[in-house]
Amino acid sequence: MTSIDPSHQLAALLRKQVSAVRDGGAKAGPAGSPARAERAQSDAASVAAGRIQALSPNDPDRKKKALRIFLESVLLQELGAQLVHDPSFPNMVDAVQGQMQADSQMAAAADELSELLVAGATRK
Repeated sequence: MTSIDPSHQLAALLRKQVSAVRDGGAKAGPAGSPARAERAQSDAASVAAGRIQALSPNDPDRKKKALRIFLESVLLQELGAQLVHDPSFPNMVDAVQGQMQADSQMAAAADELSELLVAGATRK
């Protein structure tokens, strides 16, 4: 059996949860052609990668901050970039991150993902 990268597991879980919220009546992300959506996704990933890379290697909260940047990126991608201007967005990210830490398996996967995020930022 092939193991799945924890970042893909977390992203898939987040996307599933976000889709459930969206299907329940929340507005979908920006409409457009598939190529346009792919370009926006790539831009968002580049911005997130740059933010993670900019974190100080000496910051004791670097892994936690990197994970938060990743979560913000996934949520904005799924719910729409305009959400970044919503004053309750940071609270939503806090809630998602808190739920992840409350589940031991998810917390372990999140920790592994944060390790990968900071390791990837160091190599660039």
